[in-house]
Amino acid sequence: MTKKIVLGMAAVALAGAVMAPSANAACSSIRSASTYSNTGTSYWHSVSNDGTIVGQGWQLGSAGAWSTGGGAVPCENFLYFSSGGINLNLDLASCGAGCPASGGTIAILAQHQPAGTAKTHFLLATVSETFATSVNFDYGGQGDHNLIEVPRPRVLSSSRVGPTVNVSVQIPSIAGGLYGPNAASAVTGYNILSAPSATNPGRNASAYTVRSTVAAPGGTAGTSGVVALDCTNTAQDQWVTTQITFETGLVLSSAVSEPTRVNCNPALADPKYKIVPKKGGPKNVSGQ
Repeated sequence: MTKKIVLGMAAVALAGAVMAPSANAACSSIRSASTYSNTGTSYWHSVSNDGTIVGQGWQLGSAGAWSTGGGAVPCENFLYFSSGGINLNLDLASCGAGCPASGGTIAILAQHQPAGTAKTHFLLATVSETFATSVNFDYGGQGDHNLIEVPRPRVLSSSRVGPTVNVSVQIPSIAGGLYGPNAASAVTGYNILSAPSATNPGRNASAYTVRSTVAAPGGTAGTSGVVALDCTNTAQDQWVTTQITFETGLVLSSAVSEPTRVNCNPALADPKYKIVPKKGGPKNVSGQ
């Protein structure tokens, strides 16, 4: 069947962090991935149909074999807003690097940044290649899926020693945003990132620096060790955020969660993370 896609807003791709396959060209044969085919049409639903939608794709379990982020022509705009939700339409022969194994499984990561919010919503959907439909990687027969919010770090404990604020954070499970065969196997855990800034640095992972890695196979909840934040410059705060890691770190989400703000200036501390002097010892940063 055919379907008309209504583009609600131009898709703007962030720089995806996917390990480039050794091949430097897209698939030589015509192969496609789509949410609509002769088996039906499915939609991926988020909180709204506005803002920015970002896609990344790779071969499940072998990100070096094929990815949308490499090659002479990276695939950037293959997710679209339509009247029914988010749709996927990807031609593997025209962009990307490498080619999935015949009969293999691919993973598509959708990341939505709604307009006017600091949040990121996502899903990871996998599907195995089939030769019985009009689409090789047919998401149309899976039914509708819902994106969930990428959880921001929750501060469990904190302390201050000189200019350094040490925090431990917890990341809730993301299992509710994983769909399709062996989708959970793709998730390794989370990177805890931070950036010093007087204002929110946004949701592009490139604006932050990795401070810690939390193992959480399958997208379970995870807790970090000590994350050291440099508060030497008290005119700036530290913004701590979550990046999802896939395929043992070979694939990293290009969009991050809403950040948690940790104030560096005790005199201007946010009530949620107010720096309180502790008599006879280092200053503490109270958690939520």
